Amino acid sequence: MRSKRHLLVIDPIAFTGGSKIATENILRLLDSEQIRITILTADADSWHWPQLKRVRLIEPKWLSRQEQGIPYFLRHLFIAFQLMLTRLRFGRLDITMGASGPGVDLALYLLKPVLGFCLVQLIHGPVARSRTIARCLHAANEVHYLESTAASLIDALHTLTSTQHKLTAPHFQIMQNGLPGHAWPSRCQNKRPVIFWAASLLKWKGLETLLDALKLLETGTRPDTHICYIRPQKNPLPISDAPVTLDAVYWHENPVHLDKIRATANIFVSTSHHEPFGLSILEAMAAGHCILIPADDAYWDRTLKNNINCIKYSPGDTMDLANKLRSLSCDMERIRNLGSAAAKIACHYRAETRYATIKNSLQGQITSQENGQTTQANTENIP
Repeated sequence: MRSKRHLLVIDPIAFTGGSKIATENILRLLDSEQIRITILTADADSWHWPQLKRVRLIEPKWLSRQEQGIPYFLRHLFIAFQLMLTRLRFGRLDITMGASGPGVDLALYLLKPVLGFCLVQLIHGPVARSRTIARCLHAANEVHYLESTAASLIDALHTLTSTQHKLTAPHFQIMQNGLPGHAWPSRCQNKRPVIFWAASLLKWKGLETLLDALKLLETGTRPDTHICYIRPQKNPLPISDAPVTLDAVYWHENPVHLDKIRATANIFVSTSHHEPFGLSILEAMAAGHCILIPADDAYWDRTLKNNINCIKYSPGDTMDLANKLRSLSCDMERIRNLGSAAAKIACHYRAETRYATIKNSLQGQITSQENGQTTQANTENIP
């Protein structure tokens, strides 16, 4: 009987988000008969699949906020130490996955020469222009990136050499997000207008834009609004205040029943600044929401068409957003039509199809290691 290969995912971010949801959706596609998965995580509650072995990542609060210089490298050496302990506890690491970006997942790169595992990096957002990150991009066995992050990857690679860089396969491969069938969003109601917003409180998510727009709507005619938010922990970036008292606005912090709340609404508002993808936008589309997005040349702005399958407003323009919301709130037929058009687009974003390249790549790594290491079939049981 063949022993299962061991995949370890590192997650040093202390709050949930779209990148973790996307990563778990990828992991759920893997054959559990071939592979066992360990998550070394700063937030075990972000991961829900019972097949995942969750191991707590511990960081002193002061260390978790270090983003540059010697303290930054000390932080990742500390994480690398915990990675080594995880290897001793749970056996050989055949494949590791960085679920955020090289700057966050640096500990994997520090241990790769020592432990000799295959390293797969996911890129869900732009990376910094850094020589360290450039070296990591070269060191990874595979880099799967959102197309919107390509320019930042090339910019980082230019820190090592001024020659022309191309993100060529098989080392670099474009990643396309999708939604799994088991968690496809419930269809929304279409009887009366209700607004929905869902994101973290990081400032770049733009919560204030929505709140300022709602304040411009007359209190008696303002649609009910549900705001679902995640409060970042151990994060040095600025965050928005929440909750804020405002008539007809209902606040839900990290709600367990997010799908049920989303189904009570039918107008999704995105206020993020240059969202790399926007998984919450896709979820709202799948639920049949009428989608409002900023015309900021981000992924969904380039993909959706104004007044055909979404409504676009000027980025950061609260008056324009308020006017669009006011017009929509008096036109349920338009909400239904735009929502149905968005739902048709969402049907092309199924995880089983969109993540097939990564799934096949990971299981290909598993197969190649089984063929090349048959003499070490039991090594994962050796501490």
